[in-house]
Amino acid sequence: MSKNHKDTQSPYVKKIPNKRPKFKKGNPGKPKGAKNRISRTIKENIEETFQKLGGVEGLVKWANKSNSNREKVYSWYFSMLPKNVDANVAGDLTLTIKRIITDKRPD
Repeated sequence: MSKNHKDTQSPYVKKIPNKRPKFKKGNPGKPKGAKNRISRTIKENIEETFQKLGGVEGLVKWANKSNSNREKVYSWYFSMLPKNVDANVAGDLTLTIKRIITDKRPD
């Protein structure tokens, strides 16, 4: 957008000479759940890069090259999981979380 904002063409914008445009009353704004254009572009670029690097098969092949790579994959995976889980439980609940290491690290 230019500094003088004269190129604004939205029907939701009230044009005031020599002033920044203001939204008209009743403007619906961004729809709920709509993605920011920059975030969407970044996600699309990451997806394209992932596919060009071999997709899931390429990631698995890379992860299996070293324990360090495998740890990075697990770190990425767990960082994307929800941090909080809401649950309504009636009665007793037992929750067991295990960390299983299948390969031993070199000393």
